[in-house]
Amino acid sequence: MKHLTMNTMIAATVAVLAAGGASAQTLKADIPFTFHVAGSTMAPGTYQVRHASNSGSRYVILRNAETRKSVMALYEIADAAKELKARGTPGIQFECAGHECALRQVWTASENTAYRFEGPKLGSDGDRRMALIPLTTVKAD
Repeated sequence: MKHLTMNTMIAATVAVLAAGGASAQTLKADIPFTFHVAGSTMAPGTYQVRHASNSGSRYVILRNAETRKSVMALYEIADAAKELKARGTPGIQFECAGHECALRQVWTASENTAYRFEGPKLGSDGDRRMALIPLTTVKAD
């Protein structure tokens, strides 16, 4: 069942990317560490972060600019973390424990709400901390 769900999500991502029909704003983040999101492990690098709204679906597509690896992550609407709002600019929040990090929120600074992601439970090794990465708007060509 898990493989069927993952394959369905991958097929949906490919369809959306190929069609180019979803309205979206693209943001960019330089993420200096490996992180987990939507069952995938993503390498450090420059990422395009695209919120896609297509038929009421709630997902964000993260695409590594160097490796071109993409992942589609479903989210829930939640109150933006106070650490993100305090910065006043768009950002991504990761929860980290030791050398493991997982995506937890994306805040576009357009509202008081953020996109919250369920993720893997991190191990108990090392100190727990939150890492905040700024997002910048990608200019259209």
